[in-house]
Amino acid sequence: MKIGMRTMIAGVVATVAVVACAQTEEPIDDQVVARIGDEAVITASELEELAGPSLVSLRQQIHDAQVNLLTAEIYKRLLREAAEAEGLSEAQYRSKRIDERVSEPDEGEVVKLMTQYRARLAEDDAQARAQIVQALVQRERQRLEADLQNVLFAEAGVKILLTPPRIEVQIAEGTPERGTQDAPVVIVEYTDFQCPFCNRVQPTLDAVLERYEGKVRHVFKNLPLPNHSQAQLAGEAALCAQDQGTFWEFHNWLFKNQRTMNRESMVTAAGELEMDTEAFTACVDGGTYRSRVRQDMAEARGFGITGTPGFLINGRVIKGAQPVEQFEEIIDDELRRRGIDIPPKQAANTAAE
Repeated sequence: MKIGMRTMIAGVVATVAVVACAQTEEPIDDQVVARIGDEAVITASELEELAGPSLVSLRQQIHDAQVNLLTAEIYKRLLREAAEAEGLSEAQYRSKRIDERVSEPDEGEVVKLMTQYRARLAEDDAQARAQIVQALVQRERQRLEADLQNVLFAEAGVKILLTPPRIEVQIAEGTPERGTQDAPVVIVEYTDFQCPFCNRVQPTLDAVLERYEGKVRHVFKNLPLPNHSQAQLAGEAALCAQDQGTFWEFHNWLFKNQRTMNRESMVTAAGELEMDTEAFTACVDGGTYRSRVRQDMAEARGFGITGTPGFLINGRVIKGAQPVEQFEEIIDDELRRRGIDIPPKQAANTAAE
């Protein structure tokens, strides 16, 4: 790589470092931010508590915007430098590295997608086919663009040093979890057993745990929504199952039967899973874990997580049933920050599609 390129990247990284330092300065807890008369004051910590979820969301938006802007600027500079190195214009370079490599879509995939989305396409078959082909070509072009960006960033040794906003979460003893206890990455999930999107994301979590075996710890917390009549009871029952060492088995049963589950079917399932049904029933009917579930709910809302599913990955917020790539992006970044090798992708990742 040319000396000019390295100098340029060093300058970009230095600029990012300055922004990172400015962003990570935290207000002193007892700093006075407002006065009322001569005596009453409001401190930074009180303001933080008052603002709560709104600040969490805003800080994440600011961070995401900064990262997107930095990434776009660095990529633009790298493209210009790479094109000059080959004696090409940027348009010629992009055509060589992207446009000329776009292949014709597989006919089988075209037919499959036409069948799957026929009601949303043009009535005329030729026009409908053209829509599908255009979408597939665009997807392939986006993939090649992403690959090119990754190659250029890797060759230039780009590092974005912005520190992401994080939320500190407490994990009480007895909280359901799986994976490696001292893993460098902790995923805290806030979920609702009657939420279809929570159900949809479970294969994604399984794929993540498989790919990052030994590097990820998955912690489960409840966030039953008010429009799901059995979700609160299901969350309490799952914790009762935890008492008997069968949380994850019961967790899977609840998601599999989320449309039909009720108290009676939960008790039956407990027996089928070889639990002590008398103890399980007493735990559920006695509301043993009602306050625990409500604590999880209050905690999530305090973090600005009001819908399900919601996640914290080492304190970094993800909302919704995002694709596996979204989880991988943050996990890979967390591992890089700790100097830990990133495991290769596995076929299991397709489970989230």
